[in-house]
Order: sequence, then C-alpha cells, then structure tokens
Amino acid sequence: MPGGTPLWREISRSIERRIGAGELVPGDKLPTEQDLSRQFMVNRHTVRRALADLQDKGVVESSQGRGSYVRLPAKPARLSRRPRFTEAVKRSGSRPGLKILKLETRASDTKTARALDLRPGEPIIFLERLRFVNDRPRALSQHAFSLDRFPTFIQMYKERGTITQTLTDSGVPDYTRKRTAISARLPTPQEADLLHLPRHVPLLLQRYLNVDGLGRPLEYGESRANTSVEIEFEDIALGDLSTVNR
Repeated sequence: MPGGTPLWREISRSIERRIGAGELVPGDKLPTEQDLSRQFMVNRHTVRRALADLQDKGVVESSQGRGSYVRLPAKPARLSRRPRFTEAVKRSGSRPGLKILKLETRASDTKTARALDLRPGEPIIFLERLRFVNDRPRALSQHAFSLDRFPTFIQMYKERGTITQTLTDSGVPDYTRKRTAISARLPTPQEADLLHLPRHVPLLLQRYLNVDGLGRPLEYGESRANTSVEIEFEDIALGDLSTVNR
C-alpha cells in the first residue's frame, strides 16, 4: 500500500511480537506458509518475504522441507581461563539451574585417560548434567575426574552442589582452562529431546581440559549447547583455543 507498511513487514513484526511476549520460544516451529497465508489473508510470496526478513535478523531459521523454527539469539561468549557457568549466568541477570543425569564411577576410555594422564581403564568419576537458564534447557555437560585423586568426590559433590566448591574442599583452591576444542554437529534424538531442540539445528560442542595451580590435569569435559554464540577472547593466550571447526 503506497505510504503504508508493506504487508510482509507487518507479518514479520507480528511474529516478532509473539516471540517477544513468550508465545513462541526458541525451538518452536512456526505455522506453515499456507497457514500464515490464511491467517494474514495474503499470498505465499508475501509470507516468504516476511520469513526471509526474520531469518536475516536471526530470529528464525528456515530450511527446505522442515519449515521455520524460532532461533535462540546469538550471545557473546567469552573464552576465559576461569570459566564458571553459574557465575556467568548470574552476571548476565539470568537464573541458572541444573539437573544431574549421571554421577558414577566408570573405567576411563582412551581419550579421557590420555587427557587426565591416566592409563586406559583406570577409574574416573563421571558427571553428566543438564544446565538451565531461566528454566529453559541450554546445555548438556560431561565432566571426568580421576577417582584415585578424588576418592570422595561423589559424596562431596552431593553435599556441596557445585564442582568448584567440591574441588576447593578437596584441596584444589583454583583451576584454569588449558585448552578448548570447538566444533558443531547435529543432535542425537536424546539430546534433541533433553534440550527441546529440533533435530536439524546444530549443537555447539566444546571439549576442554582444566588444570590445577601446578598445571596438572584436573578435569576433562565436554559441553553441548543449543545456542548460537559470538565468541570473544578474554585473558587467554593464543594457544588456548586449540581447534575451531567451521
């Protein structure tokens, strides 16, 4: 309409308002092009233009044959020598949460043993958690520690509730990140279910090694997050970022 707002922009703004109001949340699938055409009484070309606008803004992600989904907004992620998930979430003004999925002893595989300077098969503590931000699932994390070094870790963790406090009370007052390898892949069915994530949306993977104050291997872990990030570098040396897979 001359002098007025184009119809495709009105549709785009309407969908953005629904997302802003929480009626549609990250991972939700939008109505089909046909349904949107009927709802707004426009042709499908106009709907496609609106969806293209939302995709350009990073609000939704569309793919052939799968439809359009609400995306998580990209947020800055700092690679720090002292990464602390709970503290970082609180600093951002959000509310952290977690659910323990596994907390057990098991034999170390070759990769974990090599990272922790153990022999393959030596026992480790294995901890797997589902992390939340404002009650929404955001990441799955796995953590491995030497059982020989921390024989009371499981009981202490159950009492303390955090890895940092458990390590502090175990005689490790500080620990830092030595290296991080970053990659991405599609989620498994279980991961997609736990993270409320469509199967076609990639996970951001970080495999890392933390060391104690003497530089000895302390924790080998992996984080799988349903998020898009803009990476910023903070107090790290060039060699700390070991791998980035594009």
